[in-house]
Amino acid sequence: MKKIIIPFVAGIILMSCGAGDKASTGLLEQDLIAGIEGVRAKFNNIFENPKDFDQLALKPLNDSLVYFVDALISEYPNSAELPEVLCRAGVASLNVKNSSKAIQFLSYVADSFPNHKVVPKAMYFIGRTKEVVLEDLEGAKEAYKILYRSHPNTVWGMNARTSVELILKPTMLEIPTVIEAIDTIAK
Repeated sequence: MKKIIIPFVAGIILMSCGAGDKASTGLLEQDLIAGIEGVRAKFNNIFENPKDFDQLALKPLNDSLVYFVDALISEYPNSAELPEVLCRAGVASLNVKNSSKAIQFLSYVADSFPNHKVVPKAMYFIGRTKEVVLEDLEGAKEAYKILYRSHPNTVWGMNARTSVELILKPTMLEIPTVIEAIDTIAK
């Protein structure tokens, strides 16, 4: 509980303190980004460590992350760090199955920063959100196809192509590996 309350209280304290160049939230752009990165680090610590993994602990952290990201969008829409921050927040929202925020953040990147280097990754995770969380395979295929057509030579474009192939032929996942096939033959 302490891990969740500290970022929230820090945000309130920062909002109540005066600052020269501040937005209506009371937070400077650097404060918002620092808040986002602090919450994201705690989120990743839980998400990436199997011994600490607790899906219920991730949701409040994601809610804090959403608060900071929404404030950054509204107060600093031209922030140079916004595309990267939005993409990371979108992936975190996907990880807690918050499909609406995941798609909102990832779509914002793709629509508002079409030439940014993180766009293919954002587009891939739009498809992934549709596939995994929303279970909208047709929507996922379409999102992956758009990504592949616009960025075919990127890692994300190639991943999208593979994802479409797996959606079309899910039995590909069931094909035994070469070692399993050899073991089967040897028996």
